[in-house]
Amino acid sequence: MDGETCLRQAYEAIYQGDFESAVHWFGQAIEIEPENAAYYHSGSITCARSGKLSLALTYAHRAVELKPNDPIYMLNLRVIMSKARIANARHLLAGDSPDVEKSIALLKEASQLDPLSAEANLLLGILYRMQRNYKLALDCLRNALQLEPQHEEAKRLLHEVRAERRRLLKQQYSHYHSRRNR
Repeated sequence: MDGETCLRQAYEAIYQGDFESAVHWFGQAIEIEPENAAYYHSGSITCARSGKLSLALTYAHRAVELKPNDPIYMLNLRVIMSKARIANARHLLAGDSPDVEKSIALLKEASQLDPLSAEANLLLGILYRMQRNYKLALDCLRNALQLEPQHEEAKRLLHEVRAERRRLLKQQYSHYHSRRNR
């Protein structure tokens, strides 16, 4: 069996919705032709979609190593690196003592690597809201909605953060005037 046959098997598996089998067939194609950047590239996309970010990252790096001037391979690597940082941030936030600052740093990197990541902007908006930094929260949530206008969670959060910010401003204004009228 040659690499192209394995590649066809991988795509057939994808069409049937069997992504585990597709990952297997991409791996077979790579094993048969380890210098074929296209196999690594295609395999990385399938791995990323299947949640196998570590293997996706390995394949994407190898594709760029084999064809360093290919802008599509480079873009794919950046998108997968962004997804890996988002996954790391989510992991940090899911622990017993969430590390918000480190998660924000990872999400900023994710957003720089993939400026079209609505997920990175959404999570940044949530974290800035937790820190009561409403201006940055609103900026990030607006960015998420520009990238995905139908994102219901971003719409809901944007509405909530605007309301929280208005309440805070109203409290500050009331406090200032009550002290001034004494």
